[in-house]
Amino acid sequence: MTDSPRADPPFGGTLAYIDSVIPALVPSEQRVARAILESPEDVSMMSAADLAARTGTSNATVIRASQSLGFKGFQHLRLLLLRDIPSRTEQEVVGHEGAPREWLPSMFRAAGEELANALAPLDFDEFDRAVAAMAGARRLLIIGNGGSAPIAQLATLGFLNSSRPSEAPADAIVQQLAARSLGSGDVCVCISGSGSNPVTLSSAEAARAAGATVVGVTGYQRSRLRELSDITLVCGSAISKWSTGLITGNVAHVLLFAALELAISAAGGLPPTDPAVMDGVMTLVGRDPDDAATGEVGDIT
Repeated sequence: MTDSPRADPPFGGTLAYIDSVIPALVPSEQRVARAILESPEDVSMMSAADLAARTGTSNATVIRASQSLGFKGFQHLRLLLLRDIPSRTEQEVVGHEGAPREWLPSMFRAAGEELANALAPLDFDEFDRAVAAMAGARRLLIIGNGGSAPIAQLATLGFLNSSRPSEAPADAIVQQLAARSLGSGDVCVCISGSGSNPVTLSSAEAARAAGATVVGVTGYQRSRLRELSDITLVCGSAISKWSTGLITGNVAHVLLFAALELAISAAGGLPPTDPAVMDGVMTLVGRDPDDAATGEVGDIT
C-alpha cells in the first residue's frame, strides 16, 4: 500500500485533483474545497481569512483543508489556481430541456473538458509499477462491479490482443473465489470509481490475503480501496459535473486500460495488437447465427 501523495497537479489539473480528494475531508474542510471548485478565480485572489468568511469556517480550517488536500498550505494552493487560470474556459451549463440537438453538443463538449483533466490525479510512477507488475504476473485477475463492470470486460478483451491473458468473471462469488486462489506471483486489478464498492473490496481483501499484488483503479486519492492496494491508479473523477451520471470517470478508466495494454505490450517487446486475434474477433462478431453451421460470415456490425 502506498502513502497518500502530495499534490502535484499538472497545468490545468488543480481543480480535478481537488475533486479527487474531497470525500476524504471532514465536513468543514469539504466546504472550503467546494468553495474553491465553485469559484477558483475568486479564491485565487483571497486571503485565508476571506475564504474562511465565505465558508463560515476559520483561518485554521482553511489552512488545514489546504494541507489535507495535499498542498503545502493555502498560499501554495492559491499559486496553482493562479497558474491554471489561462487553461480554464467558461464552462457551459448542460441542461436537457428542448430537443436533443439543442443540448447534446454541449454535453459532449463538457465531457471533453472533463477528460482533458482526467489524468491530473494520476501518479505516473504508480502507473509504471502497475505495468511492471501486470506484465510479469502469472495470473491477471480484473475485478469490476456496478458501473465498473463493463470496464473490466473491455479491459480483459483488450489484453487478449496483446498476448497478456487475463480473466474478469462477472459473478461476484466467482470473483471472490478467483481472488482467493491467487498467489504471490499474481496480480488482482480492482476497479471502483468511488473506491468503496463493498463487492469489489471483498475481492481486494481476498487477493491481498492470498499474497497477490493488488492494483486499485479509482477516481479518488483516498479510499478503502487505496488502503487495500499495493499500487493505486487514480484517474478521472468518480462524480460527473453534469446529471448524466458517472460517464467521464468511466471513459477515463477505459482509456487508462487502453494505455496499460499499450505499455504492457511495449514492456514485453510485443506488438500492441495481434492481427490474428483481431481477425478472429471480427469473424465472430460478423458471423450470422443462421450461417454458423455452414461457416459463412455475414456483415460485420
